Amino acid sequence: MTSADQPLSDAPGDDDADGGSDPRYIVPGLSRGLALLHLFTRANPRQTLQELAQGLGITRSVAYRLVYTLESDGFIRREEHSRRYVLTTKVMAFGFEYLASQSIVELALPHLRHLSELTNASAYLVTADDIYAVYILRVAPSASVVSNLQAGTRRPMHITASGRVLLASFATPERADMIRRLAREPQAYQTPPAAALAERANTDGARGYVYHASILDPGITSCAAAIRDNFGRCVAAITVIGPDHLLQGIGGEEKVSQFVRSTAARISSELGSAP
Repeated sequence: MTSADQPLSDAPGDDDADGGSDPRYIVPGLSRGLALLHLFTRANPRQTLQELAQGLGITRSVAYRLVYTLESDGFIRREEHSRRYVLTTKVMAFGFEYLASQSIVELALPHLRHLSELTNASAYLVTADDIYAVYILRVAPSASVVSNLQAGTRRPMHITASGRVLLASFATPERADMIRRLAREPQAYQTPPAAALAERANTDGARGYVYHASILDPGITSCAAAIRDNFGRCVAAITVIGPDHLLQGIGGEEKVSQFVRSTAARISSELGSAP
């Protein structure tokens, strides 16, 4: 048996480690794949195959095999309108899973409880997954007439208040690509043309919140705002969902949006975001 074939039980334990890495246990392909993902940065979020090869100092054929594998596994994808590759939210999911198990859910939970008490409506924490809004945390009041939308629900971004907030937060190139794909969603979602979606996303971003009458559940309204981290990036959204008459009874869009935006601001502040 070669050193590379040794079972894991034969690998040096923590007590044997001297702080350095042992090349016998390194998987070169995995290291290169991770290094390729690191080439996608805020300054260079879109890369061609040639740029990726140059960034790693490898040939195009080797880079292609890495890209093909990562694309097959859903970590990167090629934009339809160009020859450039971008990261998918599957990569972001690792960060979101960590945040969901650590800071964001822990920080958001008491604030969502307070928001639910203020409005007597259901309050949610929502994240982005590709072109979908995913509800990851739900706080429901004791009232009998509330939203029954459960944690884990996925909806196309353009049909929910929280999804529209998340869509508006993306940088222009990525948002444009997402909008092109959203525009192909079934007509049951009353999907407007891509140009109208883009204009609405700009308006939503400028407004800072979305107050939205449900397409799928007539008589239900939601209001959402973004949660931002210490870099000012939108990492999630919060939303309240309830019957129209309930939200109108506490002041409608003006009052409900104040509650939602101030709650989002408090959570963002605890994440290190500047006021």
